[in-house]
Amino acid sequence: MTEVARTQGSSAEIERGEVAEVAALGNVLKELFTRLGISQSQYAYRVHLDKSAVSRYLTGRRIAPQGFIDRLVQEVEDHLGTPLQLEARQALRARRLEALRVCDPDEFRLEGLRDELARSRRDTERAHRNIEALNALLDRKEAEARDVADDLTRLRLDWGAERTALAGAREDLLRQVERLREDLRDAEHLREEADRHGAELRATVLRLEEELSRRRPATGPEDVPLDVFKERIRWMWEQEDLPDAARSLTEAAWSRPLEDVAELLRWLRETGAAPETFAADVARLRPLEDVLAFSPEVTRLGRSRVREAWVSAVAARVSLRNAAVVHQGLRDAVTRSETEADRVLAEAVGRVRSNAEAVVLVSAALAGTAPPARLPRVAEKLARGSRLDLFGLRVATGLAQAGRFDVGALVIAAAAGHAPDREGDEIDDVRLGRCLREFGEAQIAALFDLVTWLDDTAVMTTFADRLARAQEQPLLERLITTLAEHGRLELLDLFDVHTSGRLKRAVRDVRASRGQ
Repeated sequence: MTEVARTQGSSAEIERGEVAEVAALGNVLKELFTRLGISQSQYAYRVHLDKSAVSRYLTGRRIAPQGFIDRLVQEVEDHLGTPLQLEARQALRARRLEALRVCDPDEFRLEGLRDELARSRRDTERAHRNIEALNALLDRKEAEARDVADDLTRLRLDWGAERTALAGAREDLLRQVERLREDLRDAEHLREEADRHGAELRATVLRLEEELSRRRPATGPEDVPLDVFKERIRWMWEQEDLPDAARSLTEAAWSRPLEDVAELLRWLRETGAAPETFAADVARLRPLEDVLAFSPEVTRLGRSRVREAWVSAVAARVSLRNAAVVHQGLRDAVTRSETEADRVLAEAVGRVRSNAEAVVLVSAALAGTAPPARLPRVAEKLARGSRLDLFGLRVATGLAQAGRFDVGALVIAAAAGHAPDREGDEIDDVRLGRCLREFGEAQIAALFDLVTWLDDTAVMTTFADRLARAQEQPLLERLITTLAEHGRLELLDLFDVHTSGRLKRAVRDVRASRGQ
């Protein structure tokens, strides 16, 4: 059994300003705020808060934290140049405690214990000061008694009035010293009691704070249960308070527990209220480990705008530093499927500014993973190329040179496509030849070596055939020679109906030159 009862939470009535105690606190705060003579937006900027939060505190639609109240009091005092009366401070405190008592009994009890702990600390400090004063006074009285004793010793033969007076004074001092010692013992006992009580209060406060933090790990004392939060959002929609609703959902996307976030995403999909924006906020704002853990919630939605928004937001966070973490984290732990990892990496690759950056990013993402990689979307994105690399061949070559022959081969397969059978393919063949003519010697060697060792011989044949159709005879002969030198020439499918006569003749010529 826990030490505190389950929190009753709040109600949608709070958001509508219908809880009298919260509304009363808001009225007092608003009256205090008006003394500043500035707008709520300006004040929100000054104290680094969202203006919707300031508005809710001042209109009694949310219980203001004590820190907000203390800062507002300080701002008003600085503005007016005079301190707020103690009675006014105490009234503010009492208003807040009353609102907490109604809306959040657990937090109310915790606040009361904190106040009691503060009083206990003050009592302990007073006990310390009292003991110090008593010790000083005792030292002084004992010194006076010693001085009187010395005087009596000097006058021990004198039975006159002076000796009698000194003896009386000494007895009086001794009685005072004894009373002071008793007072000191009482004061030390009180200090021990204050220390013990303070230690018990501190332990109780710590236990309650720990329990409440476990119960509400990502929310503050003024936040509400999930069902009530939904009611609040629905009420905002009905009131057409769309900006506040959007801000509240954004805050929930990063602050609430993941199980609450998953439930909110399902609820928003059912209501049709732009769940893709909420999903994107989760991906943008949560810690990366939360984002990866939340991925299955989005993946199971299949093709949807929510999934597209999620993928785009996650891809925007991919960098060289975290690419491997993201890629590994998005792979299915059971099937080792790379579907979601492929989507995100393809989107991230589309954001880079050069072929070299694409090679480095893909290599970083796949660091520590064994081939073959199954990344069709990444390959397709790279194969689309750019103005300077229409077919992604530079990237494919770069990946091969970086040791990722598997991904380079995927790009070649996507770039080669199928055998030309439609109008316009001849233009692509010419462009392919033009791209290859711009390659350096090392790049051509690496590219042809990659094509030679493709596992998919249909892609190998298609690439060679497109090079033949581009009428790049020297390059075609070099590719065929490379195939022949590695014993791979026989793998070309020259009997396919789509294979061009140019390729067949070029193969025949190379074989003849080699005496085959």
